[in-house]
Amino acid sequence: MLGSVPSLQKNLGAPLQSRRAMLETLCRHLDMVRLSAAGALMVALVSCTGLVDGGSDGLTPQQRNARQKWQTSALPVLRQDCITCHNGSRANVGFLIGDDDIAIHDTLLAFQPPVVNLDAASSSQIVTKGLHEGPQLTADETSSILDWLFAERDSANHDPDHPVVQLATKPFAVQLCTGGDPGSATCPTNHISLTDVPTDGTMLAGSEIAFTAQALGNSLYVTNLVATGGTSGFYAEHVLFVSRPAMAAPFPDQIDRYYALKLNVAGGKTSPIDGGTEDFVGFAPTDMVEIHFKLLTAFKPDTTGTKPDGCKVLPMFKTSAQPSLRDVVTGATASCASCHNGANASATAAMDLTKIAGTADADILLACNQVRSRINFQTTDQSGFYLAPNPANASNHPFKFAAAQFTTFKTAVDVWVKAEQTAP
Repeated sequence: MLGSVPSLQKNLGAPLQSRRAMLETLCRHLDMVRLSAAGALMVALVSCTGLVDGGSDGLTPQQRNARQKWQTSALPVLRQDCITCHNGSRANVGFLIGDDDIAIHDTLLAFQPPVVNLDAASSSQIVTKGLHEGPQLTADETSSILDWLFAERDSANHDPDHPVVQLATKPFAVQLCTGGDPGSATCPTNHISLTDVPTDGTMLAGSEIAFTAQALGNSLYVTNLVATGGTSGFYAEHVLFVSRPAMAAPFPDQIDRYYALKLNVAGGKTSPIDGGTEDFVGFAPTDMVEIHFKLLTAFKPDTTGTKPDGCKVLPMFKTSAQPSLRDVVTGATASCASCHNGANASATAAMDLTKIAGTADADILLACNQVRSRINFQTTDQSGFYLAPNPANASNHPFKFAAAQFTTFKTAVDVWVKAEQTAP
């Protein structure tokens, strides 16, 4: 038997609270989501068992709909296609462990690393995985799971006991770069103030996120993306860019690329954000944009003595990445080091590779750290480091590889990138 509600709350509270915290980036009027511990518990109780019946269950219509969608849309697909491998029989992929419907539901929502993302449901790994050792979901199966995810989103958004706190910048129009150097009249820098974001009372005077942007079809290509600490600095977690079309629903970053991002920028300091270059697919360049945060508060001085993340597999960098960055690729007219080694001040400021030709590990580590900070380890192929010189990307980066040369370059560097991605 399931036991009492208090018992379930005690058992499920911790993982659901962590999920709740992750989703507090979104605001009520965006018609997006926040999953609270209490809300998820109620959805789990009613969506999987039918223990609570009719209109006396105390649920909103949205929560009642989520219950029905879990039972009839998502769970049958998961039982048919996924549960054989993901029921705990294989290590580290048991996101469908459970003796009953409730247990499976709660394992799925609380699983780490997440396979369900209610911030941007269509980016959830459970629907984007594609063909692997298991089958690829059909279009109808994908639609069924998304149907449930959207219902979960809406039910959480209508939870009257846990109003959503809006941690977001004001909507802003993006100034587009049409040519010239960043910061020039034809290539303006967008300065997005964090001062007006409703926080816990912390004053973030002078703090901002800045970038240059270029229109690439129906996408927004962002470069020189940095966080500036202003007077006293700031700390932020889980940054989410959201497009605000004038006549359509808000459109969040579909790969939620900054899901695991933690920014801790001291006063007077500037820090690149995940490499500083991103391609926001589906963001119409003429639409307004907002930037949301799970957490935004005062700068947190490091009192632990720990060092910032840096390169973890330097030997792999030396053998696979360093030569590709340092040397002229056969048939190409330049390498990354041609501009980023000090010869071009703007390029060196964007990514400093002045030590890329070094032989001492201490020097090579400096170059490795520069490159690593420009890799998006959530979706490595979307790293600004790869997007900028890719000939298939019509950005304003001054150097592009030929197609075959880019493939050679990326294949070599990827050996190190994947090693960094999985390194403890």
